[in-house]
Amino acid sequence: MDILKEILLKEKEKQELIKTFQERVWNGDDYSSNKIVNEILSELAYDLDFYQPNESLRKESPSYYGQERLEKEIKEAIEKIKNIKEASI
Repeated sequence: MDILKEILLKEKEKQELIKTFQERVWNGDDYSSNKIVNEILSELAYDLDFYQPNESLRKESPSYYGQERLEKEIKEAIEKIKNIKEASI
């Protein structure tokens, strides 16, 4: 989960952090014993494929998005996971 916060905070390393996060999720590194949390993270990893920081390259596909949506996607995933963890206490 810390890596998601790092993605939000670190501008220069953002692309590399996203790649690292995706590789961990896709390689089966479970972040949680909760299946729903891992599903949320898997969906996020997939969605991050469509993040494109370069505005001119984003024009190539309507699926691509920029910084604003990246932050929204990550914050929503963090909030969902937080709610699940709080509900299980």
